[in-house]
Amino acid sequence: MAKNRKTSRPGPNKQATRVAMQRKAQRLLETDPLFHGSPPYEGYREWLVPNPRTGRFDLSASAPADTRAFIERIEKLLLPLYQGRVPSAATYLDDRIKEGVLVFAEGDDAHHKVREIPVTEFAAQMGSHHEEDDHHEVCPQLNCVGEQHVAAEHRVWIHFHHLHASGQLLLNDRDAIRFTIPPQSPGGAWQFVF
Repeated sequence: MAKNRKTSRPGPNKQATRVAMQRKAQRLLETDPLFHGSPPYEGYREWLVPNPRTGRFDLSASAPADTRAFIERIEKLLLPLYQGRVPSAATYLDDRIKEGVLVFAEGDDAHHKVREIPVTEFAAQMGSHHEEDDHHEVCPQLNCVGEQHVAAEHRVWIHFHHLHASGQLLLNDRDAIRFTIPPQSPGGAWQFVF
């Protein structure tokens, strides 16, 4: 007669699991700070996420033309920059750049002071290097007329969306730009560069 012996299998190593989860959270924060870093503004509470099967937004056949154009712009230009999901703040930033004026918060949010700089002026401040690059990886069709592309404005568009996607700037609740340092660890605080 054989004895029923309980084999002593090692249980899950809770500390190793916790460390692995912390590392994963850290990697997610580093690769997508806007989504995983919980920015303190409303523009990061709502995200535009396409259908996971198609990678596109589902629209009804009766959707208005302006809605279709808005969604097409997000799919074509913003989804690739924001890793397949776009915070509503990114659409506000896009609108500001298209309007031709960048709005910067001065000081902290309590004082509500802003400084407006025309995109063309900011583009001039960025310098004329890379002038031969007619338009980088995407053409946002900002104030382009026909086939003429405004390379400096395209550089501003690309520059600000890349800074935003990497968490180096946020739009506050008044849609003004604040330069930031994303949290360095999960659950950490955003730091603001004044």
